[in-house]
Amino acid sequence: MLERFLILGLVIGFAGAAWLLWRWWATHQVEELQSLNLPMPLAQQVTAGAPAVLYFSTEACVQCRLQQTPVLARFTAETGIVVHKFDAVLQAELAGFYGVMTVPTTVVLDRQRRPISINYGLASLAKLTEQVNGQSASA
Repeated sequence: MLERFLILGLVIGFAGAAWLLWRWWATHQVEELQSLNLPMPLAQQVTAGAPAVLYFSTEACVQCRLQQTPVLARFTAETGIVVHKFDAVLQAELAGFYGVMTVPTTVVLDRQRRPISINYGLASLAKLTEQVNGQSASA
């Protein structure tokens, strides 16, 4: 019985360490991206002076169409913040620049067009609004 608790403790400890390592990596990635200039095609599309959201999706992503797209439409309607949609396959270089590993992925940009948050997977309306208003560097 003691062995089972020891094994369970090790598994929980390993999972916790992996989660902390991933959080550190995600935060580090956002910090690194803040010091880089926007890629040229994006710099022409996203205007400085207002926050923006970059939305990476694919044509085959059902979760994107049925869940994330309606949330982003509501987000735009409520906040007036522009959401720029990109196909992660067709614009692989841009997706790679932001470290997009899965779709949907949203990148929240501040007024100077620097990333303040990257959300891998679904991002709720509340989360996006908090990130834009709080300008928190979470990922």
